[in-house]
Amino acid sequence: MISEKLRAARSNMNMSQAALARVVGVKQSTVASWEKGRTEPDTIMLGRLAQALKVTTDHLLGIQSEQLSLPEGVADIAKKIADLSPSDRVVVEKIVAALSTEDKSNVVPS
Repeated sequence: MISEKLRAARSNMNMSQAALARVVGVKQSTVASWEKGRTEPDTIMLGRLAQALKVTTDHLLGIQSEQLSLPEGVADIAKKIADLSPSDRVVVEKIVAALSTEDKSNVVPS
C-alpha cells in the first residue's frame, strides 16, 4: 500500500526517484525498492517523505480520516473549539484539565 501511495505522490509532484532520494537523503535504489514494495521506509523516513511530497503520513499509509472516528458529538465539539479565539481555547483546556481530576467541585456545579 505504501508503495502505491508513494509512487503516486511522487508522480503528482513531477519528481523523479533520484530527485526524491536527494531530498530525503537516500539512494535512488532505496526509493525504487520502496515503490516496488520490496522494503518500506521507517517512521522517520516516512515523515521526511510526507514533508517532501507535501502529503500526510496518514496518506502514505493509506489511512482515511473516516477510519479515525471519534465518539458521536466529539467532532462537532472539536470544530466549535477550533473556532474559538486562542484565549478562549486556553479556558476550555483548563476546564478539561479540571474535569480530569478527582475533585470536580470547582468546575461542575452541584
